[in-house]
Amino acid sequence: MPAKGLSLVRTRMEAIPDLMRKMLAAPVPRLPETFLQNGVVATGVGSSEAAARYFVFLLQQAGIKAVFWPQSVFFGALPVQSGTAPGLAVFSQGLSPNAEMALARRNSFAGTLLITSATPDGQREAGRENRARLLERLTKEGATLYVHPMENEYEILPRFVGPICAMFAAALLVTALAPEIFPSPRNLPETLRGVSLPADNPDAWVRDLQGGTNFFFANTSSQYAHNLSCKILETLFQRPPQLHDALSYAHGPFQLDCLLPGANWMFLTDDAHEQKLTRTLAPLFERGGGFRQISSPLPPPHAIFYYEAFLNKLLLHGLETLDLDLADWPGKGLDGEGYGIREPDFRSV
Repeated sequence: MPAKGLSLVRTRMEAIPDLMRKMLAAPVPRLPETFLQNGVVATGVGSSEAAARYFVFLLQQAGIKAVFWPQSVFFGALPVQSGTAPGLAVFSQGLSPNAEMALARRNSFAGTLLITSATPDGQREAGRENRARLLERLTKEGATLYVHPMENEYEILPRFVGPICAMFAAALLVTALAPEIFPSPRNLPETLRGVSLPADNPDAWVRDLQGGTNFFFANTSSQYAHNLSCKILETLFQRPPQLHDALSYAHGPFQLDCLLPGANWMFLTDDAHEQKLTRTLAPLFERGGGFRQISSPLPPPHAIFYYEAFLNKLLLHGLETLDLDLADWPGKGLDGEGYGIREPDFRSV
């Protein structure tokens, strides 16, 4: 039986290239000067963690001091920082309560950047007056807001548009800052539209994901591939794949595979060095049970978008036959103790 919510999944996946094209055509906010001078602390939770980590990686490549802080850090005393205060970059598609908690600490930072799909009108329409007022307050204070698609993506648990658009926003922000370093992402939407299912039995690939899979990367993508794991967790309701650098296989995962064989996937690109590394490691992986390869025609840092689109295609294929309920998911509405935390527990803020 097809999964409940399948039509929404299909519609949203098909919309991604066009939405990215609209982002390319829209103005990109300029990063505050304090961010360039003082550095950046970025944060996000769930799928937004991937976008925040991607932003940090790109900034570091552009020569700007940047670090990722988990959102729990913002609940209590902030880590000690030497020198001038950095800027704060918060990624949150729906401006979740946990993101509000991080934003409540903004006075400790030299400027605020919010990357979100939330708008005052949209939040009021959804009955979230407090979030609408927060957005207006941030704008009045001079914070930089970068609004990306799509605001209302919550009828089902997995989100496909917001996470990839948040990562694309990060790419556009840093590309505008350092175009001489990063290749233009202008051709990305058309490339993603051409991504297809694996030729060799896609049902077997889906079974891998259902039974548990480790993801290995022959490039930098392992540093910001968290949404690939979230995608499996929230769509198939399976334990998320662990993310590993390719060379880490010999440092524990191989030994475990010798005892408890599992599925392994290798993510790489057309780069000759990545291809050679994968060939070199292939005999080791074969002794551990083998591995599947996903090779992106896009080089890092844009390869992650190909991996996202590939998994989307595969999940859509699986959802056509899997009897899953994405609209009334396990634990729906029962996560308040964690999700609902919006105030830091630090009296001096």
